[in-house]
Amino acid sequence: MTEKDNSRQTVTLEEAEEQVIRTARRLALFYHYAAEVLVEELGPEKGREVLGEIVSRYGTDSGIVSRAKVLALGLPLTADNFKKGSDLPAWGWKGGVITGKDGVQRDMITYCPLAEVWKEKGSGKLGRIYCSVDQAKYSAYNGTECRHLKNILDGDHCCLFDLREPAK
Repeated sequence: MTEKDNSRQTVTLEEAEEQVIRTARRLALFYHYAAEVLVEELGPEKGREVLGEIVSRYGTDSGIVSRAKVLALGLPLTADNFKKGSDLPAWGWKGGVITGKDGVQRDMITYCPLAEVWKEKGSGKLGRIYCSVDQAKYSAYNGTECRHLKNILDGDHCCLFDLREPAK
């Protein structure tokens, strides 16, 4: 473990963001090595299949937790309210919201510390399996369909999400 300076009561936003990125990078490294071992031990097809199931269960749990938080706030289960119950940190990823040619606003990520690690390690294809966490969490949250229109691990300059809430 590293030593920390307990004499300060506050940290800057930049320091906090660096800690989030550091943690995300470590988790991405863990995923990289776990995925690598699964593929080595089970073979490419079965390893990817098991990895996909792990990510699906993880994403489903995240969506259920987000759902419970939003309901506890007394809010409707809309895609817009998903972030109010999300378990993701507010910092560490970079991006924003853009309006497409169709007039729909979409979340866009231009920097993902997880993708950065997987690209550095040459495991972008295995890392891309992790990205299906988004489909699982939105589906478990309220049945929203989540599609990746673009993904950094596919060679795009950003990740771009298209969310379609279930018909009422």
